[in-house]
Amino acid sequence: MGATVTVRGVELGAGRPEIIVPLTGAQEQVVLDQAAAAAGTVARVLEWRTDLYAPGSGTVEHRDAVRNLLPQLRESIGEERCLLVTLRTAAEGGGRALTDHELGDLLEAVVSTGHADMVDVETSRDPEVVQRVVRAAQQHRAVVVGSFHDFGATPGEDELVALLQAQRRMGVDVPKVAVMPQHPQDVLRLLAASTRVAAAQEGPHIAISMGSLGAVSRVAAEAFGSAATFATAGEASAPGQLAVDDVERMLELLRP
Repeated sequence: MGATVTVRGVELGAGRPEIIVPLTGAQEQVVLDQAAAAAGTVARVLEWRTDLYAPGSGTVEHRDAVRNLLPQLRESIGEERCLLVTLRTAAEGGGRALTDHELGDLLEAVVSTGHADMVDVETSRDPEVVQRVVRAAQQHRAVVVGSFHDFGATPGEDELVALLQAQRRMGVDVPKVAVMPQHPQDVLRLLAASTRVAAAQEGPHIAISMGSLGAVSRVAAEAFGSAATFATAGEASAPGQLAVDDVERMLELLRP
């Protein structure tokens, strides 16, 4: 077994992949209600999609709103679950258009509260901004997921491997790629790339093929080396996400 990453007793990269459930509400009570529903499932990691929260608010107002809700949200999900905080930008399919430095400012503000166990940063952004987030997370003992999304296509196998390796060199704890297949061969390339990266045993990563065609990557994650998968306890945050109970059963049925 290679290196793993542990946060709140959840060990990424060992055994069955973790199930991550997104929280996508636009208002405070909706987010808290979604968190309560997700906490009633087997999922041990909840992802707050902050880009979908407080739509229409300005950048500073939005950042303050996120910071204000974090303590209550962190407390509400219980000590045994991890909170992953994500702002998915419009450039990668998310709900808010931010400059690199605006994104860095928000993510630094998030980790500085001490209430985010994990934080997502898009690795296609300015490398200096990515490094700012990594340093801030290290200071506050938060795990960094370094992510890349392509909602239009699937890069080649070698390119995917190189991308995951480059993300790790940036200092992120968990590299992540999520790409869209156009035909079955795209899914095979994603799975092959994931297997190659896992074989290096340098640490956990997440590799997802999106949409209905890529659903197999979500439920057969363990066989192909991916440390986590995303599933819903309500509204989905990306194409092809399945219900958490279904994913749990399939992960067990397909364990290698």
